[in-house]
Amino acid sequence: MRKQRYGNIVLMGSDQVFVGKGNSTVYGLTKAAIGQLTKSSAIDYAPYNVRVNCICPGTIDTPMLIPSVEKFHQISGKPINEINEILQNAQPVQRLGNAEEIAKVVLFLLSDDCPFMTGALLSADWGYTCQ
Repeated sequence: MRKQRYGNIVLMGSDQVFVGKGNSTVYGLTKAAIGQLTKSSAIDYAPYNVRVNCICPGTIDTPMLIPSVEKFHQISGKPINEINEILQNAQPVQRLGNAEEIAKVVLFLLSDDCPFMTGALLSADWGYTCQ
């Protein structure tokens, strides 16, 4: 990208770039590091016309969520359906996001529709981190 003097890098963060969550220290730490990687890389690569941005999704209904819910069920004893309801109710719009919605944000960032955007940490969390 430096050689061709053009490019786009999209990193995947998490809502935990912005907020802490219990029992999630290592995950939150790594996602916060991705946020800083985004900002530093954006500065480093700006002279080469390479944009670097980070999407920070909230809770997304993917296969990765299932083991997390099961682990929380084992620790807390709460029924899985109740845990899923808690996750949905934590979102201002009362539902989880999905992979297709995050993919649309990726497509936007990779497009030429945002040529002046670099170093951004973009929430894609149905307003969760606005609360």
